[in-house]
Amino acid sequence: MTALAVRPIRAHAKPRTPRRVEVLLVVAVLVASALVHAWNMLGYPYFENDEATYLSRGWAFITEGQLDVNTYRYDHAPLGWMFVGGWLGITGGGAVFGGMLEAGRVLMLLVHVANTLLVYVIGKRLSGGRITAGMVAALVFALSPLGIYFQRRVLLDNLMVLWVLLAILLIARRPFTLGATIGSGIAFGVAVLTKLNAAFFGLGFLVLLWAGARGAQRKHALLHWLASAGGTVLLFFVYAMLNEELLPAPVDADGVPERVSLVDTFGLQLGRGDFAWPWDPASSFQQAVGSWLVKDSFTIVLGAAATLALLLMLTLRRFRDAGTIAVVVLVLSYVLFLARGGIVIDLYVAPLLPFLALAVGLLVAKVTDLAPPGGLRTALGTTAALGIVAGYVMVTDHRHLVTDETSNQQAAVAWIEDEIDPDAVIAADNFVYPELAQEGPYTGTMYFFNAEYDPELRQTYGDDWRDIEYLVLTHEVLEQIEQGTVPKMAEVLEHSELVASYTEGSSSFIDLDARISTNGDWAQVWAVKSRNEIVLQDAWERFRDDWLVSYGQVLEGDTGTTTSLDQALAMEQALAQDDEATFRGVWQWTSDHLRHRENDGLTSWQWITDELGDGELASSDTVCSADQRFIGLLVEAAEAWDAPRLATEASELADDWWSRCTFTLDGLRLVDSSADGSVDDQLLNPSYFDPVLYRRLAEALPEHNWQRLIDDGYAFLARVLDERGTLPNWVVLTQDGELERASRLTGKGADRLGEDTLRLVPVLLREELAGEERATVLLDGLAPRIVAYAADTPGLPAWSTLGMLAQVRDVGADPEAVYLTQIAAEIDPETGTWDGTLADFSWTYAWHRFQRGLPSTLTVPLA
Repeated sequence: MTALAVRPIRAHAKPRTPRRVEVLLVVAVLVASALVHAWNMLGYPYFENDEATYLSRGWAFITEGQLDVNTYRYDHAPLGWMFVGGWLGITGGGAVFGGMLEAGRVLMLLVHVANTLLVYVIGKRLSGGRITAGMVAALVFALSPLGIYFQRRVLLDNLMVLWVLLAILLIARRPFTLGATIGSGIAFGVAVLTKLNAAFFGLGFLVLLWAGARGAQRKHALLHWLASAGGTVLLFFVYAMLNEELLPAPVDADGVPERVSLVDTFGLQLGRGDFAWPWDPASSFQQAVGSWLVKDSFTIVLGAAATLALLLMLTLRRFRDAGTIAVVVLVLSYVLFLARGGIVIDLYVAPLLPFLALAVGLLVAKVTDLAPPGGLRTALGTTAALGIVAGYVMVTDHRHLVTDETSNQQAAVAWIEDEIDPDAVIAADNFVYPELAQEGPYTGTMYFFNAEYDPELRQTYGDDWRDIEYLVLTHEVLEQIEQGTVPKMAEVLEHSELVASYTEGSSSFIDLDARISTNGDWAQVWAVKSRNEIVLQDAWERFRDDWLVSYGQVLEGDTGTTTSLDQALAMEQALAQDDEATFRGVWQWTSDHLRHRENDGLTSWQWITDELGDGELASSDTVCSADQRFIGLLVEAAEAWDAPRLATEASELADDWWSRCTFTLDGLRLVDSSADGSVDDQLLNPSYFDPVLYRRLAEALPEHNWQRLIDDGYAFLARVLDERGTLPNWVVLTQDGELERASRLTGKGADRLGEDTLRLVPVLLREELAGEERATVLLDGLAPRIVAYAADTPGLPAWSTLGMLAQVRDVGADPEAVYLTQIAAEIDPETGTWDGTLADFSWTYAWHRFQRGLPSTLTVPLA
């Protein structure tokens, strides 16, 4: 049996193409490569998170001697961004090209042109001097839209490719020398220290070494190459060892590592993603391939077909030339890395592209070699090259030449610089970091992933996500939130309000509620809500979970009751949280179940639900304060959501309310307690008086005399306070205009200051802050009685009211102490809201609602 032989890489035969012609062809290809790459390179693709990461680290290295802007965590070997830092040192950061991101993309242009030249030379050298192989490979590499997409970006992969190609060029030179072998090993080691996945090309180098050396020389060549490559890579581990960061880190009592560790980081990197076989449609590999094919199916299919054709030729032919074997091994070994079953990020394809291009070049050279030397072979080679160019012109997408994907990002940065204080704490996609934090004064800007996990950085915001002020939301941030890797950032987004959005012209499908984005050509700025608004938001979520059933019924399970006041409370919260669907659902349920009175459209006040879920109207009587709240809520909702139908319903309800819930007696227009009140005497509840609401309704529904209701209400309450020395929960106004006690109608406690009276206090405080002197007079009389009531009848109603009163008036109580000991103490730190009954909820909610719009001098810091 005859052994199969490997034909070594041949020294170049005497060239048939004149040197001058070859130089002109190469220059033409390089110029075309530069033009295609440079055209619109600052507009496409969008600035990716990793770009700014490497630029900011490079700048930190060149200016501060640090390997990262924060703690270096060994997530990548550092040589790549050290190289980038050197470039930024030459360009003065962003001084020459307008910004660091722009400077970085100029560097990638230079790297791309250099890589194109290396692909040409290697293609020619591995094919035994065939210019056709080099030209075709260089054209495929230069014109690939997939290549342009990733090679324009400041990625370690592009720098790694430069070193890998240089290492191949050195080892493929003829004659084979020891110096070239060592140089190749060092270059390969540098490639690995630029991006660790360069190691997966190592098998191809062994093929080239074995084929290039002779006899006993092979052992020495392999040893020298492995020693130089391994020694270079070993420096990374030595660095970690000298910093005592090589071995796994000890953990504290909470299981948190006390320092960084190279071994720990490697373990995390290797464990990224869930394992899935590469043929599984749900695997990361399959999804990545699908993404690559969408961007550039021409290069992927052409390169894969060429590789398979070369593999077939190698299988069928007796002699196998080393260059072809090496290219096939380089392609297949890297494909095996991609198909290993772990996570595959889109950019992982970038190092594969030059070798797919080389496979196409070698295949074309072998096919043209079937023709006899001379004009026909040259014509075939020229036709193949032109055919490939035509394929890229006619088949592939040209969005890389015309699409603008960075303007929205740049607009978001400009908005931040115009609108946000430089001292603000900002969590962001890293694309903003170089311009804001390194070139600008925004030192509180943090890369969102580091803000999540870096212990040192977390101390800058007290390790409390509520102290982050802004979130710059992008495709990358949203994707990480959806994957669950950044729970703090998820909380930030959940509790923020959109203040600036730049999505115009974006090709991305964006569904923030579902956490979906399909492209990164957009950016938004979200402002984190105040702590008070965060509590109110979480309280609304708790309210919905615990008490909201069916399509809009507020039901307290222990009692089985639903009241019109509870329905109004739900609608108030839904409106404040911009929850239109729930607001409409609650109002629809209210209309369906509580609005069936014969003489008006007002709401009955109570519905009872039994244990089986069956319900019935418990009382058709009304609570006039609930109906006036419904009117105000419908008016505000109509304005907020541009809903004319709600405005119409508010107007109709107001007409019935004025007719049935207000009356004139003793020259005063007052609010009744119910539309079905006493026949002769009027039972009144002072807390139903709401001048703040009436002032808003006076603008929306001017057909009613709301101002008279305000004036007469103040006059009546002043009389009650003067005659009774307090404002009781209830009072009776007789037909003779006399004030009588209400206990005979409503029971014990009606004639004393109590919980009903307390509901009036925040309204009067709002009025006093707005300059209403009549509110001040009433509060002067009430304040000491409320302080005494809080001492005699401790509980949430008294303490929440006293807390509000102490914020605005000097009543001898510390509002912050009241908040900390009585209000904040009710909040569950796990849920961010408070437990207890629906009644307890309403009082704690009232205190937090009162904080809205208070002058900063009156607010208390929330825990």
